[in-house]
Amino acid sequence: MKNISIKILNLTAICLPFLLGFYNQANAQRFRGKIEYFSSVFPSEDGKIKSIDGTTIEYYNSVFSSENGKVKSIGNKRVEYYNSVFASENGKIKSIDGIRIEYYNSVFSSENGKIKSIGNIKFEYNNSGSQKSDGKVKSILNENDDSASEDALDSYYFIEKLNRQQLRNPD
Repeated sequence: MKNISIKILNLTAICLPFLLGFYNQANAQRFRGKIEYFSSVFPSEDGKIKSIDGTTIEYYNSVFSSENGKVKSIGNKRVEYYNSVFASENGKIKSIDGIRIEYYNSVFSSENGKIKSIGNIKFEYNNSGSQKSDGKVKSILNENDDSASEDALDSYYFIEKLNRQQLRNPD
């Protein structure tokens, strides 16, 4: 009886990851929204996503290279960028819908320019002198379980993806 139980547990351990993988794929395929793109005279927005399922996305058309072509707003969420003398933060997201984002200005290259905080969420990085662990996240702490900061964190990564969109070549 013990051998049968062990075989069942082994089979479950092998099958469970596959089932979870199929479940995640099914969830990812549920989005059925409409995506529209800009066809614009402004190179800063031409070819970029204009709206996702009716939520409009606006981009900066700015004289400041630190924000030109970057996301200005998603729906009613406003995005601001640093125009700074510090290279570690210049052009990086300053706030999302009023939630402030700060970056490390550090002598340690392993943390310099990396996110220090998003609202009440604090980030720490390894700085041990080891090449394998230096600069990797050591801890993320959400003080007071602030849901607005968590929403800003999710938005941060989405905005970063949008800001990396390729512009069309004017050939």
